[in-house]
Amino acid sequence: MHVDFIIIGQGIAGTCLAFELIKQKKTFIVVDEFQPNSASQVALGIYNPIILKWFTKPWLVDEQINYFSIFYNEINIFLNINCFSDIGIYKLLKNAYEQNTWLSKNTTNGRNHYMSPKLHAIKNTSLVNNEIYGYIKKAGRVNIKLLLKSFRQYLKKNNLIIEEKFHYHDLLVKESLLFFSDITAKHIVFCQGYSKLENPYFKNLNYKPTKGEILYIYCKDLNLEKIIHTGLILTPLGDDYYAIGATYDWENINTNPTIEARKKIINVLDNSINTPYKIIDHLSGVRPSTEDRRPIIGTSTIHSNIHILNGLGSRGVLLAPYLARILIRNIFFDEQIPMESNVQRLYN
Repeated sequence: MHVDFIIIGQGIAGTCLAFELIKQKKTFIVVDEFQPNSASQVALGIYNPIILKWFTKPWLVDEQINYFSIFYNEINIFLNINCFSDIGIYKLLKNAYEQNTWLSKNTTNGRNHYMSPKLHAIKNTSLVNNEIYGYIKKAGRVNIKLLLKSFRQYLKKNNLIIEEKFHYHDLLVKESLLFFSDITAKHIVFCQGYSKLENPYFKNLNYKPTKGEILYIYCKDLNLEKIIHTGLILTPLGDDYYAIGATYDWENINTNPTIEARKKIINVLDNSINTPYKIIDHLSGVRPSTEDRRPIIGTSTIHSNIHILNGLGSRGVLLAPYLARILIRNIFFDEQIPMESNVQRLYN
């Protein structure tokens, strides 16, 4: 079997890359062993054009937002699903300083495209704080589980996925071709996230993985249809189910849920809502973050047919479509990869 690309990993990065290849009418095969605790499977899928701690814009967010709706509308149509909701996020402004900071920053540096010019109240008696909130536009949630499951079904139906663990020693690299199992390919792209940070083709990368934990709850009387941030993000999932998280832990890098994180999330929740709830599940995953908080994309300095798309951190649903498109256009049309995200920055 001969294909244009082998894609290693079917998280959000590998899925977005595969769909970009479909749009370019390129052939591919995905190699992925399903991992229920991968960052993509556990992630809430929140996308947000504003860093809530500082009220600043993330790296190249305008470009990412511009392509975001195009990409997800296309993949929704392709898979016949509805995987994202652009409902915005309400950020609780806890004191006069946060309120004044919001009002002073929402008109500068293009933030007016995302931050509401006035403050808002939320009419919901189940919330401890009904006011004062800042509203963030062009934000919401991607249902990652639905997206990944639906795309995987498409891959299986069309015999485009090998559901097994990838081993580097099974890959034979030649100058113009790659050999894996009974497959030959022109290119390979590693999109493995945290599961394979040690890659012999991309050594000494600046990964700084971050553990995140989430609680899923059932709360019949909350009646919340908005995504709110009161220290952590509380997200409605439908039918009175909600998710709250995610925490950040740079020390304990594993996928085991912890009592410490559970207590932290419960504390935020108890200070946010005043109605009974039941904890349904507690999940944990590890984000493939980097020390400079920039993704890692590009091509090996030794092999021109070996590429990487990784290090998306906590902004995978926003970064992945944009970066997948950039990588494909770099490979086929020699368009430049922004140096802040280019893997070459780590070898200069």
